[in-house]
Amino acid sequence: MRFPRALALLVLLSSALPTLADDRFRSLRQNAQPLDSLGPFLERYVGSCRDEFTRADCEANVRAARRSLDRRAYSASVAEQTLGIVRPERTARGYRFFVTPFIDGGGLALTHGQPLRQDAAGRPLIGFIVLEGALPAGMDEFSFESTLRTGRLELEIVFRPEGTWKLKRKGEPGFYEGVKAHFLGVRLVDSRSGTEIASRVLQ
Repeated sequence: MRFPRALALLVLLSSALPTLADDRFRSLRQNAQPLDSLGPFLERYVGSCRDEFTRADCEANVRAARRSLDRRAYSASVAEQTLGIVRPERTARGYRFFVTPFIDGGGLALTHGQPLRQDAAGRPLIGFIVLEGALPAGMDEFSFESTLRTGRLELEIVFRPEGTWKLKRKGEPGFYEGVKAHFLGVRLVDSRSGTEIASRVLQ
């Protein structure tokens, strides 16, 4: 089951002050293993051991897979979900972007940290990551507003997995599940030109 887009709104404001990443994000990404798709990575990391006859061997294989994936950095682009998890806000000096670090990987989520709370409907709550950005060089305000309006935003992340989490759904069977990670850096780019709009390193 895919996660509802409403999750993008069910967040708590992060208290950490935003920091511009400059070239540090590029350095992070260069030293990270790129992922073509998050879904297969999340499935491998979480695992699925439902057959009682093979469960012990399956769980051992999942633990071995996690050990091979832990303590490494990975990079991924989230193009199709960006509009649902990024909210821009105009400021006096440029723009502020509220990023919901809850990324659907086809029924499993990648999150910055672990959702520990749920709203009244049982949906996970997780804190914003806040980015600050000015108008990119060579782009006027009209062009930038057009980029935001037409959804030409792409979110790039560099993360390190740190375990799994699970929350019981309320009023329906099943769980929300995912991989808790430390997001080392996040960046927003114009998907057409590749121009950086805002970035932040969280190390």
